[in-house]
Amino acid sequence: MNVFEAVRLRRSVKPEAMRPDPIPRETLEALLEAANWAPSHGLTEPWRFVVCTGDAKRELGLALLAGSTGGEPVADDDPRRAKIMKKVETAPVVVALICEPSTAANIFEHEEIASVAMAVQNLHLCARSLGLAAFWSSGKKAFGPEVARFLNLTPAQRCLGVLYLGYPAGEWPTSKRRPVSEKVTWRDGSA
Repeated sequence: MNVFEAVRLRRSVKPEAMRPDPIPRETLEALLEAANWAPSHGLTEPWRFVVCTGDAKRELGLALLAGSTGGEPVADDDPRRAKIMKKVETAPVVVALICEPSTAANIFEHEEIASVAMAVQNLHLCARSLGLAAFWSSGKKAFGPEVARFLNLTPAQRCLGVLYLGYPAGEWPTSKRRPVSEKVTWRDGSA
């Protein structure tokens, strides 16, 4: 599959629609190496990844659950617990996506976050080319101190979410986009 096909065919596949089959470590290392080649202003390389498999997925799930409630206890029969834990238990791999921004005066935080997003896009496109599904999940549950503690983040580091990886359980999803011509303005300098 060439890069244009991977871009066009990439889809987010929720972890509930993934098979629990393990992903070989060599495959994960190749995906992370692709992520490592993302662009970054000033070559800061702000992306960091924590790859969770096995029991670490459950521990991450409990941290996400705590983050979703601001640290308030959650009963065993609370539907939020079942929802989060099903995601982390179904996907064979859950990768915490971390930004460690540069402190250089000429580097802005939004550039660092964009670089992490490009690293994740590299990973996601390469995963698609190998027939692997991925889903980036974020929000309150990932942004709070509960997940930061679990991941041992320093004060400057921020978790930007988690990426679930696995093999799709069913047919590859399809999608449509509006024509790019509706989203582009061309300027040639004459107006």
